[in-house]
Amino acid sequence: MTDPRWTVSWETDLDAAAHADVAALLSRAYARQSARFSDGRSWAGARPELRVVGRVGGVAVAHAGVVRRFLRALPDGGDVLVGDVGLVAVDPGHQGRGLGAALTARVVDVLVDLDVPFGFVSCGPAVEGFYRAAGWTRLPGVTVRLVDTHHRTRVDTDPAMVHAAGRPLSAWPPARELARDGQLV
Repeated sequence: MTDPRWTVSWETDLDAAAHADVAALLSRAYARQSARFSDGRSWAGARPELRVVGRVGGVAVAHAGVVRRFLRALPDGGDVLVGDVGLVAVDPGHQGRGLGAALTARVVDVLVDLDVPFGFVSCGPAVEGFYRAAGWTRLPGVTVRLVDTHHRTRVDTDPAMVHAAGRPLSAWPPARELARDGQLV
């Protein structure tokens, strides 16, 4: 496999062709939810601020979106600034070749460049091990209250994971629940 060419782009710098390329990747990676990415729409909920994209032969094969936001650490942990990571995808035809690890390493670089203290991602149990291997830490027993892509508030019990990007993990506030007062990335 040819090594991918990696780019980091601000959302407002992407043109329609770039969105269509990412939307096609997200449709392949999230096949059961591919309708969300129709008509070149390259987001599902909140639009990312920044996108990390790996391309092979000019075609997007890896993607992650990042948006800065505050999470409320409940019941009394205060607010914590994070780089909220979502839409993490590797083209199914390119999986098993190290692209996911390369993608998450670049995401951590972006978090450091953004000067956020932590990265945050919620993921399905099936991919928790992937994130652990990339240096992310699960917050045990923590649920996440969020606004989903259908604009409904719900509580998510899937793994909530953090990465110490600018502060030590010991600085993460105590919490039983995190409130993500904005749509999923």
